[in-house]
Amino acid sequence: MERHILIVDDEINILNALERLLDEHDDLVVHRASSGMEGLEVIDQHPQISVVLSDQRMPNMTGIEFLKQVKARYNNVVRMILSGYSELSSITQAINEGSIFKFLTKPWDEDTLLNNIREAFEYYELAEKNRKLTRQLQETNHKLEEFNAGLERLVEEKTHKLQLHVASLRVYQEAIERFPFAVIGLDNSRTIVLENAAARREFAKQEASLLGLPVDSAFKEEWLPLELEICRFSQEHGIRTQTVINHNTITLVNLGSGAQSVGQILITTPIGE
Repeated sequence: MERHILIVDDEINILNALERLLDEHDDLVVHRASSGMEGLEVIDQHPQISVVLSDQRMPNMTGIEFLKQVKARYNNVVRMILSGYSELSSITQAINEGSIFKFLTKPWDEDTLLNNIREAFEYYELAEKNRKLTRQLQETNHKLEEFNAGLERLVEEKTHKLQLHVASLRVYQEAIERFPFAVIGLDNSRTIVLENAAARREFAKQEASLLGLPVDSAFKEEWLPLELEICRFSQEHGIRTQTVINHNTITLVNLGSGAQSVGQILITTPIGE
């Protein structure tokens, strides 16, 4: 992996010496500038630069002034300065303000300089990983927020539909209950699963509930012929039939489509109604 460093010094011999030292390391790509203003232009042209090493004493713009501008424009770039001890006070202030990562003295020890540059790159790369992880976490949180919002909308829609179904079922149940003629629903085992008030009055013993009772034990004695008619209709697998029992027209209808019967509905209508 290539590591890009910018070295800035107004003395050409210093730039050359630094460049020769750094060029010995294949992973380092060295960029150079002879002033702070030129250094800013170089970073503009090479945004992959991640470490800057600048001299302090330069005309027009000192190293501290240059690195403060680097911080303002490219805050992620790691900034280091080369200087003598005589300028330690101003450099210490810049370090405290966060403008400088490290202060290196002139003349430099090559091993110390290289170790500090390597440390600066490691610091930058670790910070980049943290920034990347932070971005990924933010993106994941954003996607999770969108998912939760979509889930909430879905729950609201499902809840609304369920409320409509419940309201519809209540209306249906109330309508069936108040229907003036007897209505009975049977499942495929001929067990009563639906009734209304008229059915209880007409068929039930002591007007008790018919729900859950098989037809062969649910009706009053005078309605025994109806049990036989239900059995006959079930065996014939017809769609609809009518018969007359006890002065009532009995309508039987198979529920479901084709062979997929789910039961029958029985409606009685007094003759003459």
